[in-house]
Amino acid sequence: MNLVVVCGASGMVGRALIATLTQRGTAFAVVGRDPARLADQFPTAQRCMSWEGFRDGDSSDVGSIVNLAGAGVNDERWSPAYKKTMTESRLASTAVCASVCAENPTIHLINASSVHAYGIYTDDHAAFTESDRNRRVGTCYLQELIDEWEAATQPAADAGSAVSLLRIGVVLSMDGGALPPLATPFKFFIGGRYGTGKQVMSWISLRDLVAAIVFLIDRPDIEGPVNVVAPNAATNAEFARALGKAMKRPSSVPLPPAAVRVILGEAGDELVLAGQRVSPTKLLDAGFEFADRDISNCLEHLAARQAA
Repeated sequence: MNLVVVCGASGMVGRALIATLTQRGTAFAVVGRDPARLADQFPTAQRCMSWEGFRDGDSSDVGSIVNLAGAGVNDERWSPAYKKTMTESRLASTAVCASVCAENPTIHLINASSVHAYGIYTDDHAAFTESDRNRRVGTCYLQELIDEWEAATQPAADAGSAVSLLRIGVVLSMDGGALPPLATPFKFFIGGRYGTGKQVMSWISLRDLVAAIVFLIDRPDIEGPVNVVAPNAATNAEFARALGKAMKRPSSVPLPPAAVRVILGEAGDELVLAGQRVSPTKLLDAGFEFADRDISNCLEHLAARQAA
C-alpha cells in the first residue's frame, strides 16, 4: 500500500488535500499533537498518529509524506516568542519526517516551504525560477526561516529519499489564509493597494495548490525546490484592482506603509509591503495544468463561489 501521510492535516491546505485524497480513493494517515481529535476530524484515515508514534512506528506501507505542519505566519503578531514558535514548529515536524524517510528511503517527502526562499523586494524584477536562489539579495526573517526549514529535510535526501520542497506563494481561498483579511477593507468600500502597489505577489489558488501536491505525489521524480505559484504573478496594485472588481467595490483607497506597519508590525514589511516574482518552471515543464492562471479570473471565481 502506498499510504500518504499528511502532517498538518487540520490546517486549511491539509483539510482540502485530504478531501481530494478521499475523492480519489487514496489511502491516507494523519499526524498531529492530538490523535483522538484527528480521528474525530478524519474518520476515514487509516491511522491517526502522534508525532512520537509516527517517528517510532512502522512506516513500511508509506509511499509519501506531505508535511504541511507549522504555526501560521498570519495567526499572530510577530513577537520574538511567536517567531520562535513559527521556527521551532517547522523544524521539529520536518526533523521527524526526515528521520522516518532516513529509516525507509523509499518514501517520497513532500515538504512545505515558501517563495520567501528568494528574499523580498519592494518593486518588480525578473522572475525567479527554481535554479535562481543565488540571485536573491538582502535578508529577512522568513528567508532565514526557509533556509533552516529546507535544510532540515537533508537527512532524508542523504538517505536516498526523493525530496520535493514546495515553495508556495500566497494561497488564495475564501476559506482562510491571506485573502479574507485582505478583502475586509473592500467590504467597507475602503480597499486599495498597500504601499506603492509595485511589490509583486506570487500567488496560488487553493485548488491549484492541492492539485499540485497530488501531482507531485504521483511524480517522485520531480525533486528539489518546486515553485508552487500561478504562472502570472500580479503587482499589489493589480491584485487590489482585481479584488475590487470581483467584489464589486472600489479599489481607490491606498493604505500607506506606516499604517500597514502599525497594523501588522514586522510581518507587514515581509508579507504585504514586499514580495517576489516567481515562475512555476518545474510544474509547467512537467505538464501540470493550472485551473487559475490569471488573478482576475481567480478572484472572480472565488467571489462567485462565496456568493453562491
